[in-house]
Amino acid sequence: MILNPVGALSGGDPNMNSEADVAVLTAQQKSLLEALPCYVFVQRGGWVVYANRVAREILHLDPAAVLPVGELFRGPFPGFVYDDSRGSAPAFAASSHAYSSDFNCEMRTPLDSSVPVRGTFRMIRAEPQPELLIVALKDQREAPASSSEQGPPSNFLEHLLNAAPEAIMITRGSKILHINREFESLFGFSADEALGRKTYDILIPETRRHEFDMLEHTMQLHGRASMETVRLHKSGELIDVSILVAPISISGVEVGNFVSYRDIREKKQSDARLQHDAFHDPLTGLANRALFLDRLQLTMARQQRHSQLNFAVMFLDLDRFKAVNDNLGHACGDDLLVRTAARLRACFRPEDTVARFSGDEFAILIEDVTNISDVTRIAERAQHDICLPIELNGHEIFVSASIGIAFGTLDHTSPEQVLRDADYAMYQAKSNGHARHEVFDGSMHVHVAAQMRKEQDLKAALENQEFEVWYQPIYRLQNGAIEGFEALLRWRRPNGEFVPLQDFLATAEETGLIVPIGSFVLEQACRQLSHWAHAVPHAKPSIDVNLSSRQFKDVNLLPSLSKLLTKWKVSPGQLRLEVSETAVNQDPEGAQAIFQALADLKISVALDNFGAGLASMNHFIRLPIDLVKVDRRLIAYLPIPGRQAAILQTIFNLGRMLEVRMLAEGIERAEQLEALHKFGCDLVQGHLFSAPVSQENAQALLEKGRWRM
Repeated sequence: MILNPVGALSGGDPNMNSEADVAVLTAQQKSLLEALPCYVFVQRGGWVVYANRVAREILHLDPAAVLPVGELFRGPFPGFVYDDSRGSAPAFAASSHAYSSDFNCEMRTPLDSSVPVRGTFRMIRAEPQPELLIVALKDQREAPASSSEQGPPSNFLEHLLNAAPEAIMITRGSKILHINREFESLFGFSADEALGRKTYDILIPETRRHEFDMLEHTMQLHGRASMETVRLHKSGELIDVSILVAPISISGVEVGNFVSYRDIREKKQSDARLQHDAFHDPLTGLANRALFLDRLQLTMARQQRHSQLNFAVMFLDLDRFKAVNDNLGHACGDDLLVRTAARLRACFRPEDTVARFSGDEFAILIEDVTNISDVTRIAERAQHDICLPIELNGHEIFVSASIGIAFGTLDHTSPEQVLRDADYAMYQAKSNGHARHEVFDGSMHVHVAAQMRKEQDLKAALENQEFEVWYQPIYRLQNGAIEGFEALLRWRRPNGEFVPLQDFLATAEETGLIVPIGSFVLEQACRQLSHWAHAVPHAKPSIDVNLSSRQFKDVNLLPSLSKLLTKWKVSPGQLRLEVSETAVNQDPEGAQAIFQALADLKISVALDNFGAGLASMNHFIRLPIDLVKVDRRLIAYLPIPGRQAAILQTIFNLGRMLEVRMLAEGIERAEQLEALHKFGCDLVQGHLFSAPVSQENAQALLEKGRWRM
């Protein structure tokens, strides 16, 4: 059946009093009904006298037109359809004595479709006027009823406001008329404490009262206003909120405001984290390149306006960072960077900007500089603190830093130019021996540009296969038989000219290009041994290959050696690696572990340049080596009398005692050879026998087998 249909659609009930209707449904009640997200109808005497915004939309009426109480709808209107067989039809006719109830039903729309709804009604006695029936319907297609909704709330409208996820406040003028539970939870004020008070008395901080005026002004211009700001909790805490303010109007008359607050503290914290991450290094927490360049740009702009303001930029690079990464792993490398960052922060003022660019590169912006000596003192202090030992994974590590300093001038037009000059100065510091600082001057452009050209030329030489391996024979002193060869790198330009080794070796070592170059030499040596095994089967030569400090400590050294030996089917004993004392002295414990790992692979190891360092004897005794190459500087002046001869004799005697063979390099004169006979030297090498030769000529020497004694 259909209850309370609006059947009189042609003029309405002449007995109804519109002014009385207005008096019964107050403006505050009406504003609350407008804000609800469900269908709300108000009936009196069997006639619908009001529908809220959501209801007007489903009726295809103008959603913006709030119909005054007492005006009857014209045209079709839905009825409430009940299934009497289920016994679900409530009796809320005018004769009913029930004042509130809830029910399930279907609502018929003007398009004659049915919408399942869950509803509640409330009867209001308004003597001597007819009873007022407020019916609220919730569309069940969007939100099915749960078991918890079986009992009706005591006040349906208040229940709906309290269910809202945002804090809601209804105001008139500046006074608070209504708040929901979320408002109480967010701000800590109860309804008794808030109602009747002015908004800015309890919510708006003293320093932000101008926002109240700004919101009102925006409302007047645009009809509503929104912003993100802060509001006060009852405790005095500031809360980040998003505010939406919309007017409540009845019959075109503004009677109050609907205000909602959304807690955005988590969003603000998330935004702050994103902002921080965008401009800070995630590992060290220092400023990153983007933030550094931004602050440098601002500093340069201030200098342009006030030429007496001076600043300096430091560019810092750790000298032995790659060795830590390669030997102890990236976790220890990261730990070293974090500790270095902490030391750098302590060296500079809070107003200075310390940034990590990438890897082990740091930059520092020092503002309000008075003179050069102040900056150089700071650089010296930073170097001193960085050089202090650091314990990493049970190892005591020592690192140093090379620092370049550039002073900002009015000639600099971009931050990149200042950084370039500081980078040039740092490059010069590294070239001059590391662990030092250099101040940029114009002449560095020429030197650094030349160094950079060398680096580019080396890269091109690798790509274009301009490197070759030549071989210098090593002979047994007692019988003149050939022992093997030392592999020596040669760089032949496309025009056929050779580049002297001393012209590019330091650059290759500094830039790290020595590692791929060294890998090329190892590959060629193994390839040559494989070739000779077939071409000269009666000979079993060895080839000595020099390892640079970087290559010796490269984590890929052992795996790549195993692959090469397998690929070219070379016996490990035929490949001998020469390691300089310098490489050993940088990290004796790490070096000993690498020597042992090579010995486990049955790869022979020679200690090169023996006698050039102070720790020679200690390395001689402790390291698992097969051969010692006596530094050519000790051989150059043979024969020598007295103490020097006694020292050399002791070295050769020690070799025999430890069963380590001794090789003298750089032999150029017969007198040197005669003296080495007396010392009991095992192997000799030098221009007296043969200069380094190409692989074709090396094979001819191998086939010959010995040199004429």
